[in-house]
Order: sequence, then C-alpha cells, then structure tokens
Amino acid sequence: MTAGFVQLRDTRFVALGQAADAWQAYGRRVTTLEDRSVHTLIGPLHRSGWAGPAASAALPRVDAVDDQFEIRARTARLVDVVLDEAAARFAQLQTALHDQLEAAQAAGFRVGEDGVARRLHDEDSSAADEWTRRIADVVHRAQRLDEQVAGVLGGLRPDGHGRTGADDWNRMSDAATGVAAWLGVDPKRVPRPGSDPQQVADWWKGLTDQQRQLYLDAYPHLVGNLDGLPATDRDTANRLALRSHLAELTGAGDDRDLERSRRLLDRLERNEYGDPKEQLFLLGLDNTGDGRAIVAVGNPDDAANTCVLVPGVGTTLDGMSGEIDRATTMQRGAYAQAVGTGESVSVIAWLGYDSPEADWSAISHKRAEAGAPLLDGFVDGLHVTHGSGPAHTSVLGHSYGSTVVGNAAHSGDGLAADDIITAGSPGMDVNTVADLQIDPHHVWAGAAKDDPIAGPLGSIWGIHDNEPTDPSFGANRYHVDTSGHSGYWASDSQSLANISRIVIGDYDRVTLDHGRAP
Repeated sequence: MTAGFVQLRDTRFVALGQAADAWQAYGRRVTTLEDRSVHTLIGPLHRSGWAGPAASAALPRVDAVDDQFEIRARTARLVDVVLDEAAARFAQLQTALHDQLEAAQAAGFRVGEDGVARRLHDEDSSAADEWTRRIADVVHRAQRLDEQVAGVLGGLRPDGHGRTGADDWNRMSDAATGVAAWLGVDPKRVPRPGSDPQQVADWWKGLTDQQRQLYLDAYPHLVGNLDGLPATDRDTANRLALRSHLAELTGAGDDRDLERSRRLLDRLERNEYGDPKEQLFLLGLDNTGDGRAIVAVGNPDDAANTCVLVPGVGTTLDGMSGEIDRATTMQRGAYAQAVGTGESVSVIAWLGYDSPEADWSAISHKRAEAGAPLLDGFVDGLHVTHGSGPAHTSVLGHSYGSTVVGNAAHSGDGLAADDIITAGSPGMDVNTVADLQIDPHHVWAGAAKDDPIAGPLGSIWGIHDNEPTDPSFGANRYHVDTSGHSGYWASDSQSLANISRIVIGDYDRVTLDHGRAP
C-alpha cells in the first residue's frame, strides 16, 4: 500500500490530461493523413484506369493503408478519451486523499509515508485505526481505477503486423465497447427503431461529443438506422457495422451474405475517389434475410433538393449497387437540369423495406403497408436533420415502390414531401390523387407505352387500384419517351429530364401529356 499511497498523494495527474491532448492531436494528424492519402495517393491510382494482374495485387494493399489510417485514428481518439477520463477520476481521488490527510492532521494525527495514521502524542490510540482505514479506502479505490484503466488501454493495442483484416476491426469494436462500458455509455439508452425523429435528434444533441463518438464506435448497429441522426453520423456508424459484419462472416460459410456485403463496402469506398458531389452516405443497413440498405448520393443534410427513390419488386441487398447507379444517374440528371442555379442535389436509394419477390407477393398489399411507416419516418428524419437553407424534398416510387409511397402518403398525416413521383406504377392503393394528402398538382406519374406493369396489363388487373397515369386519377402525367419497365433513367431521354426537373422544382419545364404544373 505504501507505493500506492505515495503515488496518489504526490503524482501530478495533469500530465495524464496533457497526454490525452497529445493523443487527440495525433488522432487529428492521422485523420489528415488519411484524407490526404485518399485524395493524393490512393485516389489517383483508382482513377487512373490501371488494370491487370499488377493492379489486382497492388490496389488491395494500397486500400489497406487507408484502412490502417482509419484504425489508428479511431484508436488514438479512444486513448484520448480514456486518458482524459482517467486524469479526471485520479484527480478526484487525489483530492479526496488530501482532504483526509488535512482532516487527520487537524484532529491531531500524523500520517506517515506508509499511509498509517498515528496520534502525535499517543501512538497507541485506537482512533488512529479509523483514519488509517479511511486513507486506505481512497488508495484502494485508486488502485482499482488503475487496474481498470490498464485493462481498457490494453484492449487498444494494435497488433503491429501492418495489414488490415477481420481481426483488426473485431479488436477495434471490442476495444470501443470496453471503453464505452467503462464510461457508462449504455446501449439501453439508445432510442428504439421507429422512434420519433425529432426525439432522436434531441437525444443525440443532448450527448457530449465524447458520448456521441463512443455510441458510434461501440454500438454502430444500434444508432446507424435511427431517423433523426445526421447523415454523416449514420454513415460512420453503418460503415463500422458493415465492417464488423464482414469480420463476423469471415470463415462463417455464408458466401452470399459475405459477397454482397463485400460488394457494398467496395462500392462505398470506390466512390471516395470520385466526384465529391457523388460521395456516398450509408444511411441504413440490415443484413438479415434479403437485406436492406439506404444509400444517399450526396449529403441530404446539405442539399437544396433531395429525392428519395423507392425501388420495386425483386430488389435486395445483392443488387444494391444497381440502385446506387440509378440514384447516381438521377443526381447527374438533376444537376444537368440545374446548370447555373448553384443548387445542390442528393438522391437516396431507399431499400428500407422488404420488397416483394417476383411472385404472388407482388400483388399483395402487405409489403407496401409494412414499408409505409418506415418510409414516412425516414422522410420526416430528413427534415429534422437538414441544415439551414431551402429543402425541396421529393419521393419517387418505381414499380411496387410507388405502392409503398401511396400507402405512406394516404396514411396518418401523409408524407412530408413537396412532390410525389411515380414511374411504372402498378397502382398506389388509392383511387385518386385526393387520397394522397398533397396538392394534386405536385403528384407526377409516368409510364412507358410498353411497360407491362403500368401499361395495359397493369390497368386491366387493377390490383393496386387506379393506375396513376390514368386521367381519372388526377395526377400530372409527365412525358415518357423510353421503353420497358426500367428504362425511365436512360441518358438523354425526356423521361429522365422530366424527372430531374421535378426533383429540382423546375415545374414549368416539365413536358406533360395531361395535367397542369403548379
């Protein structure tokens, strides 16, 4: 106990705080180097078009450098948090010890270097034992704290092999969980999925920066899907959750999930080297079953115009890259129509529901009814997290996705969207635009002449009620010059141009077959 008593009494714990500051600075430096590596070292290699055996061998190793930067930066931030908290807790215990020493001295006792209290004129006094016990209690608390800090810091040791693999991300996740548990960052305090986005936002804003970072690092699977969190935070959490999931799958034998998860992560990382306007944000992730994902092309929190694209039948996590391609095409089309305006655009591929398979489930209302409140909450969340400036929001449902949009719009208080768009809709489970709780002039429907879902076949079946392009429905029918059920996004087409004009609110330039622009 002697060493513990003297150390607690005399140590300058401010040095721990200074060490924390140094680790914080180191973490910022590593993050800067990571950004620089992406833009000046790794990015040019990926954009060069370099291919072949040498490229196949080299590029994964180069990408591993970027991963190591991220791991080191996150480790540095966690060390900073631990040291900063340790400094504060040790300082509190040191103050408590000094208080005991001063009180003992005032009561006529002297405390030796061994931490034992003795009466100045009567060393055999039994009262000295009580002061010795009080002092020992504080010292023991400091020793327990020392053991805790050593254990938490021990989990933050890198293995030093210089490569990045499943073990690195598993170690990172375990270490973050350990730090969070030590600091009392409780996963039970995370709002439940489906919570009101404004309440989620208020909870998140009420946390300290340190607490928010620990929730992201330690419990990404709990916070990444919460509507009401900023896009950047959701993206951070979901990418960490995706990496952790990949680490769990390595060697587990689930080849389908492993492959689709790898493809998604690869697509997200490849976009880091491209056009900054097309940066991807992973706003939602669910690997169970067919899988779900929500990916924004461009940050919706900063965008003047945001469109949520809801896909239809047969869309699963396996084909998410194709949905990202479609969202990217839409964003580029919107930017092309907005030349000279300076307005920014974000298009979100929203596979946030369990889309039906290409079977009898596609004629059921159940998947649309189940997806509607999820879509409604997500759109509400976009408004909660959007920054200053205008926020024009549209929702586009393709195929069965329009049925989901219809259910969301006619349920409750409707969708918080400025415009509702359909493409190739089999019906929205409503008979007229009046049931969508929105100005009829802000509902836009399009269908190719040979679309088997929205064309004559769809109209004959009428399973999901009146087809939106029918004049009796009451929507604006924008002109479509493409063919088939999935051609609405063809480059240089009137279909894409008209959708793009609606997305940016340039209504007067939309060419209509019938209806009237607002």
